[in-house]
Amino acid sequence: MRQNSQQPQFEPDLAGSEPPAAGSEGEPPGDKRPSSADSAEPAGGERTATATMDEPIQLPQSFVVKYLGKREAEKLWGIKYTRGPVDEMVATAKAMRPGQTLPLLQLNVSDQGVNITEMKQNLNKNFEAGNYPIDVISYGVQDIVFTRVFAMILVRENTPSPFECHAFVCDRRESARKLTFALATAFQEFSKRVKREEEPRKFAIDLRSPDEIEAELRGQHAQQDSEA
Repeated sequence: MRQNSQQPQFEPDLAGSEPPAAGSEGEPPGDKRPSSADSAEPAGGERTATATMDEPIQLPQSFVVKYLGKREAEKLWGIKYTRGPVDEMVATAKAMRPGQTLPLLQLNVSDQGVNITEMKQNLNKNFEAGNYPIDVISYGVQDIVFTRVFAMILVRENTPSPFECHAFVCDRRESARKLTFALATAFQEFSKRVKREEEPRKFAIDLRSPDEIEAELRGQHAQQDSEA
């Protein structure tokens, strides 16, 4: 098993993530094949080497993350249905009192799904541990504003709010990118197993870089303004 063993080091205000930008809503395309990671410069002017995904991701992959929480999502997939919840969860994290911490967890991504366990150092028990099968995960994306945040939408049957957005803070933006690619690989492996079923399962993973997504969203807003 490959493991991203470095523990997240960040302040409650998510230092190192980009500040919110205008025009950050939009619908990404559906299931996309992996491409190379972005080479954008993170906030603060600090240039770092970005990870590329030229080589196939081998599952399982493990990531040490901090759990931002969960919020209701309006739809099955699309970054405009994770952006708002992520902003809310980040705001809640920023408002934590001194001494409070986010849950410190380990995410293990395999071809069966995502398994969440508690790190020994964790002090916050406000999280849901356990296994989330791949067929209940409808969407995953690296956030375009807080680029160290990975968000995914879970489908909950027989509940008043069937779609939940869960968000996790990685130690680096490259780790969030790698986590996104790991889930994409899990989706691909799952698709191979169910390809003979009459009804294909619906899920999506957006593998574009945050900069690429934001550029498309700005283009959509500009087109709407010109048509108005």
